[in-house]
Amino acid sequence: MENDPSSSHEQADRQHTEQQQIALRKNLRARTRLIVCFWTLPVYAITVWILLNNERSIGSFMFIYMALWLAFGADMAMRRCPECGKQFFVKSILLNLITRRCAHCGFSTQSNPHRREF
Repeated sequence: MENDPSSSHEQADRQHTEQQQIALRKNLRARTRLIVCFWTLPVYAITVWILLNNERSIGSFMFIYMALWLAFGADMAMRRCPECGKQFFVKSILLNLITRRCAHCGFSTQSNPHRREF
């Protein structure tokens, strides 16, 4: 049996595509976590208001909530594009929370053929 160079090239392309899909899923998961944290802001405000009305300390609650924001924001900011290797959500200093494309090369999360829509 001969080694077919085209089949090995196809296998390498398939493996590269699978790695891209894994990276894209991780990027979207990081984005979703930060969006969920963003949407819990009203719950945070109401909880702080209730704690203050009951003359309770809010220091530890604020610390935990802000630590979650920091962790999820840093996770999202550190995510790399599987195509160009640069930060997926950050082009300059601002984090783009709503994008589905790489801020640098435009690589889209929509190019994922196995992506599940909900």
